[in-house]
Amino acid sequence: MDVQKRVTRHTSSHQPRRRPSRCPVGSSESNRAVRYIDSYHFSVPGGKRAIELLSGKEGIISQMVETKPNKPYRLTFSLGQAGDACKQPLAVMAFAGDQAQNIHYTPNSNSTFQTADVNFTAKADRTRVAFYSVYYNTRTDDMSSLCGPVVDDVRVEQSGSSRSVVGGLGLILIMGYLLLVY
Repeated sequence: MDVQKRVTRHTSSHQPRRRPSRCPVGSSESNRAVRYIDSYHFSVPGGKRAIELLSGKEGIISQMVETKPNKPYRLTFSLGQAGDACKQPLAVMAFAGDQAQNIHYTPNSNSTFQTADVNFTAKADRTRVAFYSVYYNTRTDDMSSLCGPVVDDVRVEQSGSSRSVVGGLGLILIMGYLLLVY
């Protein structure tokens, strides 16, 4: 498929215009829609953009990251709500290598996001990192509109080291751009 072709389907009238990806095709995958949200219309933990996971297991996003075999790593990310009246509960299944963890978002009056992590030991030079929404959520004011947990600030770091394999929004933006562009 042509990387420069723009996606024409929209999941929200507030969705930002999408730009073609300059990232290599094949570094991320998803079978269903996710919502690439911006800070002008939705709540994001930091920066300008994040990804809202829709469609349960079918909306899985994943990416391979470089790792060193038999070394311990920590996958960290922000989890929260977009401020779009999404019904609770919100939860993600986070995968890193052979580890999987079900993480529920717990609303807090001081913040719309929380930090979560998954510890794992790399088995190879490349490790798959993936996320999907545990539930099929809809909005409280519109039962036909899908919504879900927001994932942002994804990092994979070698445990005991401050060196990020993929730092900040890098991983999630790569995933987001590839999900939105054919």
